Amino acid sequence: MKKKTIICFVAHPDDSIIGVGATIAKYVKEKKQIIEVIFSYGEVSHLKKEIIIKKRVNEIKNAARVLGYKELIFFGLSDSKIKNNIGNIKNEIKKIIKKYRPIKIFTHSPSDKLPDHLAVNEAVISCIGEMKLNTDVYGFDVWNMTNLKEVENPKLYVDVSNTFELKIKALKEFKSQRHVVLQLMPSIYARAKLHGEHLGCRYAERFYKLN
Repeated sequence: MKKKTIICFVAHPDDSIIGVGATIAKYVKEKKQIIEVIFSYGEVSHLKKEIIIKKRVNEIKNAARVLGYKELIFFGLSDSKIKNNIGNIKNEIKKIIKKYRPIKIFTHSPSDKLPDHLAVNEAVISCIGEMKLNTDVYGFDVWNMTNLKEVENPKLYVDVSNTFELKIKALKEFKSQRHVVLQLMPSIYARAKLHGEHLGCRYAERFYKLN
């Protein structure tokens, strides 16, 4: 029997772990196939481009290994300039969706203020619209603690009490981004506990239905 597939479209290597990491780990335990599509290496975080690209690729590979998956696709678009090149990559997005026929797609929330995150969201939603797909698409938050734009959208809450610590372990693999991870860690715990209260469990991740 073919595995059910879930695709995550993200701007940078650590975005998926921050936004949907514990849910990914849960789906892996449920024998689902995870495909992660990364638009940019996040190279502007370092002065030496070649060095940071190699580091960030290794970091996401290690983080994915912690969570239990390995299917990573890199588009290699210029960090902080994803929107400028998005038109050239939309056919690749469609090819990936057609190839894997996912039961769910996760991507950035349209409320995220970071331009690269918004560009990925817009590209994915645009492609799905043009393909006239009925696949469920969910948005996740990275930087925004509060989300007002999608507040009325249907929500998906996932009990990740048994996989949340794997997410934290995976985040620690991003050693080149330690300052970012440390900055986000309090909000990561706060959101997981808050969403867990909604389900009556210890930790949960929440997503907004976008399609």
